[in-house]
Amino acid sequence: AMLLIVHGFPSKAAALQFEWAWQNPHMSRHSSFGAVPYDVKRVLYGPAQKRLATKLLALCVMLAVRPFERWPLTVTCPDSQLLGQIAQMAQKQGVPKHVRIESADIARAFEAAPIACAYLGPPAPDERCCICECQLEETRPWGACGACPAAWHLFCLANSAGAGTSGACASVPLLPTTAVCALCGAEAVWGQLVRAFVQPE
Repeated sequence: AMLLIVHGFPSKAAALQFEWAWQNPHMSRHSSFGAVPYDVKRVLYGPAQKRLATKLLALCVMLAVRPFERWPLTVTCPDSQLLGQIAQMAQKQGVPKHVRIESADIARAFEAAPIACAYLGPPAPDERCCICECQLEETRPWGACGACPAAWHLFCLANSAGAGTSGACASVPLLPTTAVCALCGAEAVWGQLVRAFVQPE
């Protein structure tokens, strides 16, 4: 039986890369990084590799290391007890807050996934960016808030997200993982905003 799914990958190749690293943490370069504590490595590389608890730990470790920590992923699990274990492990391993861990029926999650990242299409003829107030064009990446009627250029939204940061540039990531609507303050996952702009082939 399927206990959980992880979805929201940027591509099929990315999903396969994650799955391989998750199922083979003892051979994956991702879990050999200094970001994974020694006591966690002992569990991942030890004799209990096939146990469910070890697989859940490996999942949380993978969600917290590069490059996976930056991806707009969602863990969907229908079992509330198992979901609680995953949430506890995720917090302990430092899984980023933009990675969603949710309780839902797996079949419904498969059905809803294409709808969640539906292509926006071209903007309305008179639609304007609520940040720079320039007209939105189909050729320039744009996005729309799911909670209010706001729309913005993705570049304007990324700049407004980084505008409040101060200090060394090295601590500010090149691309955000989440964005906050300039009009209503609703938070959105950056990867989903970009995916909604890109027309499917």
